[in-house]
Amino acid sequence: MSRKKYNENDYVAFNSYGGFNAKRDEYHILNTNTPLPWCNIMANEKFGTIISSYGTVYTYYKNSREFKISNWCNDWVTFSPGEKFKGIFEQDYNLVYGFGYTSVLEEENEINKKMDIFIPTEENVKIHYITLENENLEEEKSIEIEYSIEPVLGVARETTEDYILSRINNNLLEMKNPYSVEFSNITCFIDIIRCKENINYSYDEKNYSVKVSILLKPKSKVSFAMIIGAYETQDELNQIMDKYNSKEAIEEELEKTKKYWRKLVVKNINTGNEYLDIMANGWLLYQTIVCRLFARSGFYQSGGAIGFRDQLQDSMALISTWPEKTRSQIILHASKQFEKGDVLHWWHEHNNAGIRTYFSDDYLWLPYVLTEYVNKTKDTSILDVKTKYLEDKPMGSHRELYEVFHNIDVEDSVYNHAKKAIMYSLSRINPTNGLLDIGDGDWNDGFSNIRGQSVWLTFFMMNILDRFKKLANIKNDDEMLQLCNKNVHIFKHNIIANAWDTDHFVRAFFENGEVLGAYSNKECKIDLISQAWAVIAMKNYKDVQDELKLSIESAEKYLVDKEHMLVRLLYPAFDKPKNNPGYIKAYVPGIRENGGQYTHAATWLAKAYFELKEKEKGIEILNMINPISHSDTKEHADIYKVEPYVVAADIYSNPEHAGRGGWTWYTGSSAWMYKIIEDYLK
Repeated sequence: MSRKKYNENDYVAFNSYGGFNAKRDEYHILNTNTPLPWCNIMANEKFGTIISSYGTVYTYYKNSREFKISNWCNDWVTFSPGEKFKGIFEQDYNLVYGFGYTSVLEEENEINKKMDIFIPTEENVKIHYITLENENLEEEKSIEIEYSIEPVLGVARETTEDYILSRINNNLLEMKNPYSVEFSNITCFIDIIRCKENINYSYDEKNYSVKVSILLKPKSKVSFAMIIGAYETQDELNQIMDKYNSKEAIEEELEKTKKYWRKLVVKNINTGNEYLDIMANGWLLYQTIVCRLFARSGFYQSGGAIGFRDQLQDSMALISTWPEKTRSQIILHASKQFEKGDVLHWWHEHNNAGIRTYFSDDYLWLPYVLTEYVNKTKDTSILDVKTKYLEDKPMGSHRELYEVFHNIDVEDSVYNHAKKAIMYSLSRINPTNGLLDIGDGDWNDGFSNIRGQSVWLTFFMMNILDRFKKLANIKNDDEMLQLCNKNVHIFKHNIIANAWDTDHFVRAFFENGEVLGAYSNKECKIDLISQAWAVIAMKNYKDVQDELKLSIESAEKYLVDKEHMLVRLLYPAFDKPKNNPGYIKAYVPGIRENGGQYTHAATWLAKAYFELKEKEKGIEILNMINPISHSDTKEHADIYKVEPYVVAADIYSNPEHAGRGGWTWYTGSSAWMYKIIEDYLK
């Protein structure tokens, strides 16, 4: 495909900026003046990069926050990326986004330019494989291509730029930060692989750049590669140099990378809904694996850390397609638990630094995901795998503690780790209403100041106890089985007695006893996840079917906005609340958690409809979540603004920006959307 030779009728959901190809496994951007940067993420488990329609965002090694190789840019107004090209990927280009690769296509002065960018599945390198073709039958064409980076070699350029050393060594431009506490042994490099072509190149070590000069004969073609990478030992570098030393080797690795990702993410799901099928057969799993599990980064956040609840939930999407990954994720997370039963909220794997908090739902995702995994795979051997606990570092007067936490020589089975999480949660039942304490937040981090009880968390626990009974049976743990049965019924009674408000369930209770999510509130009269999880947790109880029907009807009435195709998290948004719920009120009303669509929660409403056997309404919610529905025409795309091929974490409901997509790529919504499609529509 050349830049100018395309027909918009060849594309699915074409919106004037781009569309899906006929096979639905690529997104072609034909007009790069997209409303916001439309990105593609490419990564293996150690090395990755983000490419956008505006240019390269950045590249990292080991940890996408802690060791950025080039400067991360997330300012779409004055976009100044940490990697720049001259002579290609500069202006008037098209983009092809695929699973594991990006192609840049240009035509200039009768020269066809193509640059395939990819991250191999194993090595710590990013390859820019460039092919230039002179279409003129008589004239030679000269061309220069320059590639430069703003090196970081740490967290932020402002704190590292004075300490970066560079040199030209063995035909490489090398960069190092010898003053880094944790990464001083890493050398980053730029290399040119000439592929036996007659090209000239030169490095500029002061400006961290390389310039390639080429004379193209009439009707001729030249290929070469620009590589940016990282190594820690000479052997590692030698292996990279030996492997990528020819055009054939690079082309073979590109094809191998494409096949790897196709096998991992392209499935044969037929829902009968074209847009859902497109997302389910590649794009949702790719987003989940490459962004959430590998890179843990995006244009809107460069996180790097592993979240206890986050990556566990993400791994559930892989139970049927890559169960080994789900299994290893469960075991890893079990090792991040304290003997008390609580866990790290998140941590950095390279140095064991993490944060201990009073969040009340993190640890419960371990038994939830474990029960789902065992139920789906029948792999009961995981229950007996032993993992160690973390050393106890008391929080004292702190509400959270960021520290390095090492494992101690006390270990337990995964089953007992999950059981301990449940027991710890049960120790946090409030005696006044029999509901679970919210701590410094439950699933909604923004409820950081409620400090009372969480109705949603209690529903969540009910569902976990119901599910955990199967594992207790497998382990012949009669005491745990009885405890699960007993507490499910107690929680159900306490919720009905304390949390039912006319036609829906309230969300939480403040420390002073006042209610959040009730009609008596001027703001947040209703919250989505209490209604969705009421159904998920109590769908099998005949005596509450009327309440469940009313609560889900209330959710549809107040939270589902069919005009703008979004599902609000709560309504009305916080503006001047009587009681301070926490940092959620720092968001403008109708933005993110504060009354906008928080897509993670919206997927749960779809799940609730499917649980109630209301399939058409479940599909309707999935269609609202689907990014293609928001971007299949130019009018839609200009309102939505963000990428059409990945799920957005949030959509604004604020009247000034209604229907605008917010944070994309780095959201657990992709995993939940895939799992719900697989569970109920496959």
